[in-house]
Amino acid sequence: MPDQDEIAEFLEPSDVPATRPGTPAEEPAWRSGVRNSKFGQIAVLAVTAFAVIIAVWWVIKPKNAAEEQAETAAVTQVNIDGAQAAPVVGDLAPTFIATDLEGNQVDLQAMRGKPVWVMFIASWCTGCRTEMPDVQKAVAVHGDDIQLVSVYVGESPQTVKSYSDRVGNKFTQVADGSESIAAAYGVMGVPSHFFIDAGGVVHETRVGLLSPSAMDASINDVVGG
Repeated sequence: MPDQDEIAEFLEPSDVPATRPGTPAEEPAWRSGVRNSKFGQIAVLAVTAFAVIIAVWWVIKPKNAAEEQAETAAVTQVNIDGAQAAPVVGDLAPTFIATDLEGNQVDLQAMRGKPVWVMFIASWCTGCRTEMPDVQKAVAVHGDDIQLVSVYVGESPQTVKSYSDRVGNKFTQVADGSESIAAAYGVMGVPSHFFIDAGGVVHETRVGLLSPSAMDASINDVVGG
């Protein structure tokens, strides 16, 4: 094993003059060379820029990943007897006639002329409850451009009204106790979203909790389309 003198010689090479206390240390030759070299300066700038890009990526990536996960993870499976094949983009949306919580008739076919957002949810659904404040905000912003009909799968009017009063919903709500509307739309999970254009054609379908930005994008797309 090397003795202490050899270690000291390795740490403080004999060809590097020692500096006196209080005097500035002489800049190493390699550092001076890099500083005075155009190539060295470019290399330093490139490394610095790369480090900044990586840092920004790590800040942004978790946010985007979390938002994407939020839109797909919060889905609760439901089993609907007699469920049909779900309509796809370009299909005519299945029509239905129902009664809202105020006793008014809700006729999807009669609503043509303005885009409709049909949302299948349940008062007990965690994802549905999570996105409800964002749904309310979307209706407040886009209510003049699109009609929202929320269909509560397998629930009674009393249950839906109790929930609606508690959270303060101010849009059309239908209790689908028989699950006939959900069956016509082939619903397999809640929340499920169908954006229908003014002509009654399915413009977009989404399954799962939607972020505010996703709601805005889907509404703007069907309204503009």
